[in-house]
Amino acid sequence: MLKSAVIPVCILIAFSFNASANGVLVDGKPFASLKSAISSIKDGSRIYLQAGTYTEGVYIKASNIAILGEPGVVFDGALADGKAALVLAGDNVEVESVECANITAPAGNGACIRFEGADLVARDIHVHDCESGIMTASDAGKVEVSYSRFERLGNRNGYSHALYIKADELHFRSSAILSTKMQGSGIKSRSKKVVVENSIIATLNGVDSRLIDMANYGELRVRDSILQQGSNSSNSQLIAYGLEKQIEQEFEINKIVIKDNLIFFDRRQANVLVQSRLEHERIVSGNIFVGDFNNPNEFIEGNLWYMSREKARVASAPYLPEINEKQIVMDRIRIIGDAQND
Repeated sequence: MLKSAVIPVCILIAFSFNASANGVLVDGKPFASLKSAISSIKDGSRIYLQAGTYTEGVYIKASNIAILGEPGVVFDGALADGKAALVLAGDNVEVESVECANITAPAGNGACIRFEGADLVARDIHVHDCESGIMTASDAGKVEVSYSRFERLGNRNGYSHALYIKADELHFRSSAILSTKMQGSGIKSRSKKVVVENSIIATLNGVDSRLIDMANYGELRVRDSILQQGSNSSNSQLIAYGLEKQIEQEFEINKIVIKDNLIFFDRRQANVLVQSRLEHERIVSGNIFVGDFNNPNEFIEGNLWYMSREKARVASAPYLPEINEKQIVMDRIRIIGDAQND
């Protein structure tokens, strides 16, 4: 399931110099390490990283830059400014083909990327066994995450998450968030709009809070994806919408759209698809629900509901189909499964 949930789109870079394990090119100029290259990074720079393990993080102020890694670039335990492996303060930044592991911070939310500008593209990013994945510190611009994987992230009993985003928009495509731990959420958003498509967000054997938490309301669209609430999820809600205390609506559009997804409820206790306050509109259609959950009559119109994996003729947990198998599995469930509301 994990391999095809993320389709690598790495840029292969041929270095024309004999670099050390952390060789770097900035606008064609070679450096022995990323740290030694910092003073040469300016607005518009292209930074190419040679495969290897990077143990020092960096703080970069420049805008309109791209950080592009060879396959095998790993930031292991790297930290800059007490925040993340890559602390990026400029606007219009692209990061591609980077792995982050074992990143911790004094505040308990050490991330792979801490973005403090507007407009970030993160592509082919693999973050695992860290406290956080990607965090933002600005409420402007768009964050686009694609072909990426986030695994076993979380810390501080619910205050660290795979993605913690405050922006105009977050787009999460062709990616996976798996086994979030220590009551973190897969996506914690304070953004105006969040779009999740062609992706997997699953508890598996983690101890997460919620798959998606829209703390400040806004527009949420989840489509063509696989969602799974695991047996160890600490909250009953798969999706939370505006549940934090003393949070007022600040966006013009406050809407929930959940369409054409395969959704598994594997939590032994109560399962809730969406718990919300003050949404203006909710559209839930074309989905297949597998497993028992609260208030099904509120959601099953326009969807199909199967009381258990056995009723759906699907293998027992923790099995999940790969994302490119989703439509085939949904079609098979419709044909041979025993639906509650067919």
